[in-house]
Amino acid sequence: MNDPSLEALAHHSNDEVRRRARLVLDTLSLGPTRAARVHNVTRQTAAKWTARYQAGGIARLSHPAQHRQTMEETRKAILTAPLWMPITKWSSRSIADALGVSQSYVARTWDPMRSTTDLTNELAAEIQGSRPGLVGLLVTPDYAVIVFQLARNAESSQPAHAGPGLRRSLRTILAADLIRDQITETADVNTFWATVKSTVEADTAIMAVASKTAPLPTEVALGRACRNADDWQSLFSLFVNWAAFLPPHSLQELETELRKWARAPRREFAWVVPSTTDPNGVRGPTRSAIRHHGPERALADQIIVTIRQGVADGLLAGGDRITDRYLAGRLRTTRGQVRTAMRLLERDGLFTVTTGHAAVVPVPTTNDVIETYAARRALGAMVIRAAVRWSPEARQSVIRSLDELKNYASIGDVYRTGAADIDFQNTLAEASGLVRIAPMLQILADHLRMFIAVMGLDYAYPIDDIVRDDQRIFAAIDAGDGEAAVELWRIKMNDAVAYMLAQLPSGKQRHQG
Repeated sequence: MNDPSLEALAHHSNDEVRRRARLVLDTLSLGPTRAARVHNVTRQTAAKWTARYQAGGIARLSHPAQHRQTMEETRKAILTAPLWMPITKWSSRSIADALGVSQSYVARTWDPMRSTTDLTNELAAEIQGSRPGLVGLLVTPDYAVIVFQLARNAESSQPAHAGPGLRRSLRTILAADLIRDQITETADVNTFWATVKSTVEADTAIMAVASKTAPLPTEVALGRACRNADDWQSLFSLFVNWAAFLPPHSLQELETELRKWARAPRREFAWVVPSTTDPNGVRGPTRSAIRHHGPERALADQIIVTIRQGVADGLLAGGDRITDRYLAGRLRTTRGQVRTAMRLLERDGLFTVTTGHAAVVPVPTTNDVIETYAARRALGAMVIRAAVRWSPEARQSVIRSLDELKNYASIGDVYRTGAADIDFQNTLAEASGLVRIAPMLQILADHLRMFIAVMGLDYAYPIDDIVRDDQRIFAAIDAGDGEAAVELWRIKMNDAVAYMLAQLPSGKQRHQG
């Protein structure tokens, strides 16, 4: 993770602050186990300070230990909680527990979201008689902007109740503006606006609301800039009133993508609602159907992350049992919700659920590795042949993922380069447009991540080989040579399976029951 502020803090004049920053830098790069060894601290200490940094930025590291965090730091942590809380079904109580403040303090911090302002009153009046539909969100280092299309609404719509899920999604969207100061790369907004214009339906106007003064294209019929932070937060009350026009599935997808981005917001965030029209004008399933991103899947993903982190911290190992009670406590949710997510993960083959509602951390065997890579080899070939016909937007998303990989490789971050390699492969799957094959490949990627976590420090695939292989595959696809790209993919898979098999503990492999 390339955070100049964190790197600068590593040279702070205060010894205590400097040590914390260097510990976090090494934990992000090496993992908590290795970083703890380097700094002669416990794994729990390394994980604790890294979690505080990820939740509240360098402010959580830069004050002396005996001083409590300032009110402003706490306020920002509350408002950005939708981005960093471990599960999507958070509440004011769970945020208060996580930060060590009262629930009423959280509620008071959210007060500006419940208030109307001159801006919200103006917007409500100006769009009267129109039907607002969410189109996109752009977050740059200088501003955030939310885009709607305004279709004429001949019939008055029935008021819709904004349930907890919709409210959580809206708070997540507004929270993104508060971490744009962590973006270190210049934003390219032209692609975003071009995609917006191609997505907006005919005979509809475009409305954009920016957190600060921002350059907007001439196609934006109604543009507004917030005067202050309270203006931006007050948009929540306006959007709640538009609940009838905000598709829950689009909000859930945007919320999921924002939470992923917030883990390392190095570059700008750009999201446009997937089009539901094919080139022939036929309405059909959206590309967002590539993988279900509902609450069950979101919680399932968090369970996998929790288990992998527990393995990395040395708290869990292959073959250990993790109960629904333990996971519910860690993720601040109910045991019933955990069990539903566990059944989803068992269906995907990620682990076995035993009696007593416990999951067993999988121990990768020779057969597991060979079977997983054989499936990835075959499915990946189908994906690559289809990706040759990718759209300009899909191609750009692959380029971004390849750039992310090369960035981690350039600083020698083995763990994050490996993770970026899997993300690159998943992005290729999405770029292919194969809405049935792509999710299968993504589930297999989850298997690999789990294998690698259990294998721990024994697995460190050469960085140079990863970059070389992915660049060659991209170049072949970009040149339209699908068969050459498929052959490169097969070579990459063969090398990867050979490497992973070589790292398995000899004579200690156990088959899962």
